[in-house]
Amino acid sequence: MVMITAAPLGINNGRVVAVVILLVCFASSVGGNKRRHLKRRMNDPSLIGSTQQQQPLNCIGSGSSLFDGCNKEFFSADLNLLHELAGSYTSRIRPTVSGEPTKVTCNLNINSFDSVSESSMDYELTIFLRQAWNDPRLKHNSTGTIVFNGGSIMDLVWVPDLFFTNAKDVKLHMAPKENLLFRIRPNGDVLYSSRLSLVLSCYMSLKKFPMDKQACHLKVESYSYNVEELTLEWWNTSEPVEIDENVTLPQYTIDSIEHYSNVTAYITGDFAFLSVSFNLVRSLGFYVLQAYIPSSLLVALSWLSVWVEISAAPARVALGVTTVLALVTQATWLRSQLPKIAYATAIDVWMVTCQVMVFAALLEYSVVYYLYSFEKGQYAERRKKRDLRRTIKMRDSIKEENESGEVATNEETEEWITKGTNASSRNCEEGVSNNNFRRNSGMKARRGMLRRGMTRPQLKRQETQVLTTAELLYSSNEQLDYLCIALQIDRFSRVFLPLAFCIFSIVYWSIYPIPSMSK
Repeated sequence: MVMITAAPLGINNGRVVAVVILLVCFASSVGGNKRRHLKRRMNDPSLIGSTQQQQPLNCIGSGSSLFDGCNKEFFSADLNLLHELAGSYTSRIRPTVSGEPTKVTCNLNINSFDSVSESSMDYELTIFLRQAWNDPRLKHNSTGTIVFNGGSIMDLVWVPDLFFTNAKDVKLHMAPKENLLFRIRPNGDVLYSSRLSLVLSCYMSLKKFPMDKQACHLKVESYSYNVEELTLEWWNTSEPVEIDENVTLPQYTIDSIEHYSNVTAYITGDFAFLSVSFNLVRSLGFYVLQAYIPSSLLVALSWLSVWVEISAAPARVALGVTTVLALVTQATWLRSQLPKIAYATAIDVWMVTCQVMVFAALLEYSVVYYLYSFEKGQYAERRKKRDLRRTIKMRDSIKEENESGEVATNEETEEWITKGTNASSRNCEEGVSNNNFRRNSGMKARRGMLRRGMTRPQLKRQETQVLTTAELLYSSNEQLDYLCIALQIDRFSRVFLPLAFCIFSIVYWSIYPIPSMSK
């Protein structure tokens, strides 16, 4: 340190020395600020590039030169390029203003393929979008590739203004910082990569749902530049669209991925675009377990009602109503998974048919029980009244019976009752009316009862009321036995209902086959 004393000097000389000291301190402060500023620029990836042969930042020595121990030409080339970019309008003008259009090649890497939603008709992707082009203004003398990772440097260079035409939402990943990569080769070749999360629309045809195949598209094109200014092409590789081998979907299987390029005509001109088509095949397992098997079991459960005794009305009605309500609830839940479409899907056809068959089983019992009540209920009491009236008419023929001597004994009467009871079930199975049997075989027994003074009980008040329509129908055809008809309907339904459902299942799965993979 140089010691300066002002005591032996004069007043004027002292002032000169003070000014010199102030100048020395100011120069030292400016030099320190410059060194700190350069260090900060080298440590910030957004302000200073690196190469594949980048030297560590701690190579900065403590000597008089800032770049002692490092590649001076490497750092100076990066700094010179940044200086040129900062003082130009490169980011606003495409590389080839005149002449041929700028050629941009693209590559997609599918990092994840998330859920496909039928209700909102969209799907989610996480991708690496890579774009490459040549910008002669970015040529540099560095021996390696200059790499920038995000930061304000992205605003200093020109990049294609690509957008996704069918995107509902696009997000750039920002953790731990912007997921952007920018590489500049010495010849001006540029690679621009970004990691994006996309929500893309996917219009679906659900007529064969859930035995359907869907094609979801991804379409990217330039917003400002037409085909005369910018062209888009896929990378000249075997797989310009890559997908991670671990990517799986819960309800779909990726059958194939197709990629192509084309031109879209707008009123503002023709614009090039790149498109990817994801061909998806729906997995049927979920709907088999949640829809087809439960609905089939409910239909089979409704068949049990035709095996239950006709007189057990609470059991048969409860069984039919329960199956109908269960199927309606299941169909409503399945329909809530789909958008409000105007056409019927394959699963709608199945569920509606199952509901019709279950309702048919319930309707069958209503008919059978009506016939049963007609035969065994209050109508049977009124039929006794008509039998008594016919018995009174038979008294006129007693004299003729006495002359011929054909009068039934007590034993013959009991035998007639036994035969009539046994023949009831037998004739119902054979399709013959029981009334015809009772009228022919029991005539002698009834006449014998009258000869011995046996009479019918007194009629009640309700038996004298007007006959219903059903009673009139019965009165007009005495050959008809409604109990036999009810039993025959039950026996017919035991065969017809399962057979109809089996035929429907064969036809259904023939029209809507299970989809298969194309490879």
